[in-house]
Amino acid sequence: MSLEDIYFIGQTIAVVAIFASLAYVAIQTRQNGRLMRAKAAWDAQMSFMEINERLASGDAISQLTFKVHGNEAGLSPYEKYLVHRFMRGVLQRTEAQFALFNNGILDAEVWSLRLTYVKSLMNYPAFAEIWEAEKKNSMFTRAFITELDKTPAHETPVFMGAGG
Repeated sequence: MSLEDIYFIGQTIAVVAIFASLAYVAIQTRQNGRLMRAKAAWDAQMSFMEINERLASGDAISQLTFKVHGNEAGLSPYEKYLVHRFMRGVLQRTEAQFALFNNGILDAEVWSLRLTYVKSLMNYPAFAEIWEAEKKNSMFTRAFITELDKTPAHETPVFMGAGG
């Protein structure tokens, strides 16, 4: 076997090795993308689970949110402030999920569920008022504001023991 033959064999092995490593990188990238999307869905669920657990705790925010479902006119200015700050947090969590969706990380169905749920909260006058205030507070991106505002109205959420 000549040196030229050895050289061509070496080149062939190098090309095969390069293609094998590129295939490995492609497989790893695809798996990483799936893991990122799964983690985003998990985080989206956990984010709203934390809100629900907070609202089920019986603490002041829980009681105030329950009050909003029935007679928000009876809220004191301080209680309105607390509900407003809590709802800002809900909206910020929702905008974070919007960013994940826009970057192709959060599943479209999960985003659609979050969007329609938050939009349905706007059926409560106090929450609609908070949203209108927040749009003026420079807390949210124009894209998120447009996305939430253009979403059609949805039925008011139903909670056992609260409202209708």
